[in-house]
Amino acid sequence: LVSPTKDRTRTPQLLATPSMAPSKKQDDDLKKNVEMTEHKEDLGEMEKRLGTNYETGLTTKQVADLQAKWGENKLTPPPETHICIKFILELTDFFSLLLWGGGVLCFVGYGLEGAKDNLYLGIVLFFVVLATGIFSFVQNQKSDSLMKSFANMLPPKVLVMRDGKTGNEDAIKLVPGDIVLVNAGDLIPADMRILECSDNLTVDQASLTGENEAQKRRKECTHDDPLETQNLCFFGTQVPEGSCKGVVISIGDHTVMGRIAKLAMGTDKGQTPINKEIENFIHIISAIAIFLGISFLIINAVGGVPWITNLVFMIGIIVANVPEGLITTVTVCLTLTANRMHSKMVLVKNLEGVETLGSTSCICSDKTGTLTQNIMTVAQIVYGGKNGFSIEDCESSFSKAGATYDVENASFKALARCATLCNVSVFDENSKFETDNAGEFVLKNGEKVPVDFFRMREQGDGSVIREVAWKPVGNASEAAMIKFVHPISNVEAARAVAPPEAVIPFNSKNKYQVHVHVDPAYNDASTTASTPPEEIIAKNKGNRMVYMKGAPERILARCDKMMVDGKVVKMTAEDSKKIDALNMSLAENGLRVLAFCQATLDTRKFPPGYKYTADPDGYCSPNFPIGDFDMKYDAREKKHPNSDEGMVYLGMMALIDPPRPAVPPAVSKCKTAGIKVIMVTGDHPVTAQAIAYKVGILWSKTVGDMEKENDRDGLSPGDEGWQDPEQAQAIVVPGHTISVDMPEEKWDAILAHPQIVFARTSPQQKLVIVENCQRQGHIVAVTGDGVNDSPALKQADIGVAMGIMGSEVSKNAADMILLDDNFASIVAGVEEGRLIFDNLKKSICYTLTSNIPEISPFISQVLFQIPLPLSTILILGIDLGTDMVPAISMAYETAEADIMKRPPRNAKVDRLVTKKLINLAYLQIGIMQAMAGFYVYMVVLNDYGYPPHVLMGLGGNDYWGKQPTFCRFMGGQYVNVAGESNPTAATVGTAAPNVGVLTSGPDMDYPLWDRGDGGYVIDCEFPVMNFNGKGGSLANNAERMDSSKVNDHTAGESTYTYESVKALEARHYYEYVPWRARMSPFWDADWLYYDITEEEAPGGQFGDSVDSMFFSYQPIGMWSICMADSDLSSGKKGAGNRPAQEAKDQINAFDPSTVGCDSSTSMDADSQVWMFSEATFCNGDGRTTGCDSGQNLDGNWHMPNWCTQCGYLNKGTCSSTVDVNTMVPCANVASRMIQKEAQHHAQGAYFISIIVVQWADLLICKTRWLSLRSQGMKNSVMNFGLFFETLLGAWLCYQPGIQMGLGTRNIRFTHWLPGIPWSCLIFSYDEVRKYLMRTTSPESVDKASGQVIRLKGWLERNTYY
Repeated sequence: LVSPTKDRTRTPQLLATPSMAPSKKQDDDLKKNVEMTEHKEDLGEMEKRLGTNYETGLTTKQVADLQAKWGENKLTPPPETHICIKFILELTDFFSLLLWGGGVLCFVGYGLEGAKDNLYLGIVLFFVVLATGIFSFVQNQKSDSLMKSFANMLPPKVLVMRDGKTGNEDAIKLVPGDIVLVNAGDLIPADMRILECSDNLTVDQASLTGENEAQKRRKECTHDDPLETQNLCFFGTQVPEGSCKGVVISIGDHTVMGRIAKLAMGTDKGQTPINKEIENFIHIISAIAIFLGISFLIINAVGGVPWITNLVFMIGIIVANVPEGLITTVTVCLTLTANRMHSKMVLVKNLEGVETLGSTSCICSDKTGTLTQNIMTVAQIVYGGKNGFSIEDCESSFSKAGATYDVENASFKALARCATLCNVSVFDENSKFETDNAGEFVLKNGEKVPVDFFRMREQGDGSVIREVAWKPVGNASEAAMIKFVHPISNVEAARAVAPPEAVIPFNSKNKYQVHVHVDPAYNDASTTASTPPEEIIAKNKGNRMVYMKGAPERILARCDKMMVDGKVVKMTAEDSKKIDALNMSLAENGLRVLAFCQATLDTRKFPPGYKYTADPDGYCSPNFPIGDFDMKYDAREKKHPNSDEGMVYLGMMALIDPPRPAVPPAVSKCKTAGIKVIMVTGDHPVTAQAIAYKVGILWSKTVGDMEKENDRDGLSPGDEGWQDPEQAQAIVVPGHTISVDMPEEKWDAILAHPQIVFARTSPQQKLVIVENCQRQGHIVAVTGDGVNDSPALKQADIGVAMGIMGSEVSKNAADMILLDDNFASIVAGVEEGRLIFDNLKKSICYTLTSNIPEISPFISQVLFQIPLPLSTILILGIDLGTDMVPAISMAYETAEADIMKRPPRNAKVDRLVTKKLINLAYLQIGIMQAMAGFYVYMVVLNDYGYPPHVLMGLGGNDYWGKQPTFCRFMGGQYVNVAGESNPTAATVGTAAPNVGVLTSGPDMDYPLWDRGDGGYVIDCEFPVMNFNGKGGSLANNAERMDSSKVNDHTAGESTYTYESVKALEARHYYEYVPWRARMSPFWDADWLYYDITEEEAPGGQFGDSVDSMFFSYQPIGMWSICMADSDLSSGKKGAGNRPAQEAKDQINAFDPSTVGCDSSTSMDADSQVWMFSEATFCNGDGRTTGCDSGQNLDGNWHMPNWCTQCGYLNKGTCSSTVDVNTMVPCANVASRMIQKEAQHHAQGAYFISIIVVQWADLLICKTRWLSLRSQGMKNSVMNFGLFFETLLGAWLCYQPGIQMGLGTRNIRFTHWLPGIPWSCLIFSYDEVRKYLMRTTSPESVDKASGQVIRLKGWLERNTYY
C-alpha cells in the first residue's frame, strides 16, 4: 500500500478516493505495500499536523469540521446489482434468447395458422427457458455481504477524549486527530499511532499478516515497515491483552483495512473455466443451429414452401440442434458434486468453482490453519536425561516418530512442573462439560456431563486427528504447555496444592516470567485440592520454589547449575555451549523455543511469611534469586543481593503450529498430479521454511541455504564444492524483496522454481503473486482465512476460505469453504473437479449424440421430401425428458483410473467440447443412431401400407396427413372393411387378377387396397393444388357445409380441384386407403363417414378450427374450375406451391376438355402449373347449380355422403336424395387420416428407437478410455436412468393425455425391437474402438514424478475426447 505520491507523509488527504471502484492507476497503487511515515514521524509534529491535543483531544468544532471534510468512519459499500436484474440476466443469455425467439415464432405460427402443435411447442420452449433460468438463479444466487463483513469489524462504541473529557462515542463518528483509549478485548476502531500503552499490550494482527501469535505493541517505532513496527494499531484488529492511548491517523476507506476492502471489491476474477467452456460450447452449437436453420429456410423459400410452414421448420432445425436440457444437466451435475464435496467438508458457494478446482494447476496456500492445525503445540523438548541434555520428540504431526521422552524421569517431571506453575493459562470451565446447541449445559441425573480431555475429529478426507476438547484461555504458548502437560500430570491438581506467592509477568524488556510457589512436599497433611490457597501458604513451613521461563538465551545466562537425571550438577562452559547448540537447532527448524529453570529457597534464608517482591524499596531487582549474578545494571540502580543466586537449568520446550497429518500425502498427490503448491504466508521465513519441508512443499536446498553454506565454507564460484544458487530448485522469498513494480522477468525467475515459499507477505503482495501466476497461464486456487486474504481470494480462479478459523470477510470473498480447514480437502476437491470435468464431457457426449438422429429427419425432409420422421415436440421429449436423468447420472460416475496422475488440464487444448468429441458424437455414434431411427421409421410406415420407395416426394409442401394420397398399384385388389374383395373388379393389362397396373379406383363399398398375392404400390402422388379462392371467413360449420356459401371461398388457401384429381386418375393414380392400416391399432372405420363438426384432435381440420386451417386440408367436396371458367382465363402461371415433377407431368398430359373445359385450353404453360382463382364448389347439397349434371360431381367417390348420422355403422342412413335440414355431410377422410396416424406411429417408433440406441450410448459414455467391463455397472443412478428413460418413453407413448400434446401413439411392441440390433452395433463398435485405442497407446511411468506418460496412437489422437 503506497500513497499516490511517494516520499511524502501519508495523510488522509492524499488517499481520498470518490468511490469504492478503483481506477487502473488507483488499483496499481493499492497493490503496493504499505508506505506510510506516521510511525516514524515526530509526535510533536504529528500533533501540529493533525491539529489535535494529546492531553485534551479535539474540540467539538474541530470534530464537526473534520466530519464534514472526511465523512463517516466506515467502508463505502460497492454498487449492488438488483436481484431482479440478476434474474433477468439468467433468462437472457445467448442460449436462452435463441429459445425465446423460437417460442415467439411458434406463437406467431399458431396465431396465423391455428395449428396446436405450434402452441404446444411454444409453451414448452418458454417453460424450458423459465425453468432453466429459475433453477440456475436459485443455485447460483449467493449473498453479496462482503462489505457487511468488513463493517462488522467496526466496534459500535469507542472511548474518545474530546474537549478534555473522556466519553463513549459512536466509532462511525471518529475523525483523524481523535484521541482514543482502547482496553483488552476491544476492536481497534481506526488506524492509530500509540501515544501511551501498558507493558503487556498485544494486538492480534492475524487478519492482516496471518500470524497466529498476538504481537507486542509499544509507543516507540521499532521497524521501517509500518506492518512490522510496534507503535501502530490497525483498524479491525483486536486487543487481547493490555491497554493503550492513541491518536487516529486514518479512518474508513483510507485505513489499511479499507484499502484491502477496496482491493477485494475491485478485483474482477472474470469467467470461470467451466463457464468459458459452456459458453464456447453454446456458441458452437448455436452457430450450427442458426446456420442450418437459415440455410434450409432459404432452400425451402426457393422451393415455394409457405412461409409459416418454413418458419416452423426452421424452429424445428434449431430445437433439434440445441440440447435444451444441457444447462440444467450441467447445473444439476455441479450441484450434486457440490453436495458430495460437502460430505468431504468442502462447502461450495459458486457451483462452477467445483470444476475450476479440478482445472487447477497452481495452489497458493496459506500456512496457518490450512497446512497447519492453527494450534500452538509443544513439538519437541529438551531436558537432562540419563545421557545428558538432548532433543526429544513429542507426539505431534511435526515429529512423526511419536513421543520419545521418559515421563518417569525426574528431570522431565521438574520441567513439566515448571511449565505448569510458571504459567497463567487455564482451561475454560464451560468447555469441560457438554452443551447443547443453545449453549446450555447438558444434565444427566441433575449433574453436568463431563467432556473427555481428548476427542477424535474426522476430517473431510477421511483422516482422523486427535485434538484437545478442553478450550484453553490465555497466551497461545502457555496454552500449548498446559495441553502438553495435563495428560501426563493433572495441571489443575498441581496448581491447587502449590499456590503462588509472587509473580513477575513477562515483559518485552526482560523476556522472562517468574513465579514463586510453595513446595507441595512441605504441605500440611490435611491439605487437599480444595484447600484455600491462603491456608496452604500459611500452613506450609517448608522451602519455596522459584520457577522461571523465557527466551532461551536469557534463561541460560542466569543459570550456573543444571538438572541431569534428577540431580543438580554444576554447569560448565561446555555444557552451556551444548545447550545453546540445541537451542539453535530447534530455532533453525522454525520452532519457537522457551527455556525453563528453577531455584529452591531455603527456609533459613527465606523463612515462612517472607514477603517476595519484584521491586523492593531501594532496589532494581527482586528480593529472591533470579540468576542476576552476571547481569549488568545501570550504575544509578542498586541490585538486591538475593537476586544474584544462580538458577538450575531444567530444559526447553519448542513450540510450533504443527502441520496437519493429512497434508504431506495431499501435497504429494498434488505433485503427482502436476499441480504446483506454493506457500504464501505472513509468518517468519524460518518458520515457513520449516513447515514447508515438513509437508513436502520444499524437498531440496533453497537458494538461501546454498548461499549460507557457500559463505560458511568460504567458497566462491569455481571452487570445489561451491553450489550455484541459480540452479536451486527451491526458494524462500521474503515479502520485502518483492513488489508490484517488480519487472515481469524477476517474477518469472522466481516462479520458475518448482518449490516456492513466500513469507512475510502483505495482502497486496499475495494478490500480486496470484496475478503473476495467472499471467503465466496457471489456473490458480488460493486459500486464506483472514481479511488480508480477501483480495487474493477474489482474484483467484478459485478462492478457498477456512470454515473454522476463517473470517466472515474471507468466507464471503471465496468460492469454496473448507469446513475442516484442511488442505487435504482441497486435494479431494481437485479430484472431484477433475472428475466432474470428465463426467461433464461424458454427459455432453451422450447428449450430443442424439442430436444427429434429431436433426437428420428435418434435413431428410428437405432433401428427399419424405414425411417428417420426428416432430419438434418429441425432440424436446428426448432432450428434456428421456435424456435428462441418464445425462445427470454421469455426475455419479466414479473416476477412471489414474485421474490424479494426469497433468492439469490445458484449457487451450483440452476443451469441454473438442473436435474429437464432435466427431465421435456426430459422425460416428450419431450417424449410427440416425440410421437406426430411419430404419425403424420405415419399418413402421411399411407395416401400415407406405413402403419406403413411395415416400420420397410425399413430405414436401406440408401435404402429408392433410390431403389424400393417390397411388398406382401393380396388381392387388380392393377390399371392404371386412377384408372381402370385390368380385366384379377388373384389371387392365392381363386377364389374371393381381397382375398389371390397376385401371380402376376404389368405391365406398370396397375402399381399401390390399396387396393380395404379390401386388405392390408403384408410386404415390398428391393432387396438384391449382385453385386459390377468395379470402375472408365463414361464420360457422353450417356455412362450411353450404356449397353456396363456400362457392369460391378458400380463406386464401390453395386446394386441389376436380380437374387435378381427374388428371391423376387419367394416369391410373387412385385414392389410397391401405388395407394394412385397416389391420393397425389406430384404424377407425368412421373415417369413411366422418362428421366434419366433430373436433379432430390435436388440432386438425374439423370442429371449430379457423378457416385457414379448415381450407388447408382435404376439401369437403370438390371445386371444379371448368364449371366456372371453361376457358381457364383466371389461371396465373407459376403461382402457389410447387408440386412434384410427377404431378406436373400429370397436369401436362391431362386434357381438360374431358371434364367440360374448352378443348383448346391447357392447365399449364412452360412446364409450370397454373393457379386458378375461379371455380365452382360442389358438395352434394344441391344448393349450387350444375353440380348434379355434366361432370356429375355429386355422388363421386371424392364427394361427401349425406346421411342422417355419420359413422361407418350409420352408412345405411345415407341417401342420394339430400335433405339439408335433416342430413349432414359425412366426409371420407380415411386416406389422409391413415397418413396422419401412420406418421404419428412412425414418429413414436423413431422416438423409441432413439431411447433404445441411447441405452448403448449411455454405456459407452461411462468411460472414455476403459472398457465397460473394467468400469463396471456400480453407478446405481445410471442403472436407474436406463430404466427411467425406457419407462418414461413408454409412458409418453401410451398415456392418452400425453399423446394429444406430443403426437405419440400406442406403439406396437414389435416396433420396439428393430432398434435393438443397432444398439448392440453401437456398443460393440465403441468397445472395439477403446480396445484398439488402449493397445495402440502404450503407457510408461515417470519415475521422477510418478506420472503416467502415454504414447498416443492414431486412434487416441483422433477419437479420444
